[in-house]
Amino acid sequence: MMLRVISQGFMALSAVLLALPIVVVCGAALNAGRTMFFPPKEPTFARFYEFFVADTVWITALSHSVLIAFASAVLAVLIAWPVAYGLWARGDAGSKLLAGLGSMPFALPPIVFGVGLGFLWSFSGALGSIWAGVVSHAALFVALPIVTISIGLQSIDRAHLDAAATMGATRAVAFRTVILPQTLPYTVSGFFFALVLSFNEFIVMFFVSASSYSTVTLQIFNSLRNGYTPTMAVAAILFISVSVVVFSAIARWGDLPRLMGAEPAKT
Repeated sequence: MMLRVISQGFMALSAVLLALPIVVVCGAALNAGRTMFFPPKEPTFARFYEFFVADTVWITALSHSVLIAFASAVLAVLIAWPVAYGLWARGDAGSKLLAGLGSMPFALPPIVFGVGLGFLWSFSGALGSIWAGVVSHAALFVALPIVTISIGLQSIDRAHLDAAATMGATRAVAFRTVILPQTLPYTVSGFFFALVLSFNEFIVMFFVSASSYSTVTLQIFNSLRNGYTPTMAVAAILFISVSVVVFSAIARWGDLPRLMGAEPAKT
């Protein structure tokens, strides 16, 4: 009984410590002036209006972040699917090599990968282009959909494929009617993992954008030259909200324990 009380108390304390910085950031975003105070002075939602509606600098940065995050996540999933499928279906040395190469950028320090991409896009003449940022983030985060799709493929009962073949289904039909539906939650999870991390990523984008455009993370960095402002706190709230919504959706409709590495329950 005592151990349970201590455990619950520790969890409650951890939750409070995690929530306190978020409360401070949310309060700082309500300041009426250009300086962050907590508690906020003359609370107002003017900074939210500025971030989402009035200030073209922040609006442009937000549009760049959304475009790059969605496009890079889609591209990462499109690259990950054949890699994960080949690894599951064949499991040969070539498939393992491709999976390893796809996972390598995520394992490297971001600054090393960013510097390398900076040189690559500079030599190719694409440094500072939006599509270079999209490809860079897709390469950086392709490991995530590779992992989630692979988990989904491994969860497929081979008996379902045997039954489809017995009923005369071709490999294409079995893929469309058996494999895709069962792996859809894992594909969507990989997409959203890549999207959230792309939306929040700063280091690689700093090198590949070459100051030609700004995402929200880059604009926060640029704004630091003028000191901390409540508008930056609004950007932080956006990052927190997007992460909470996406990961809550994955927890609700996806197989979060398996995505986190837990083994499926044996019956």
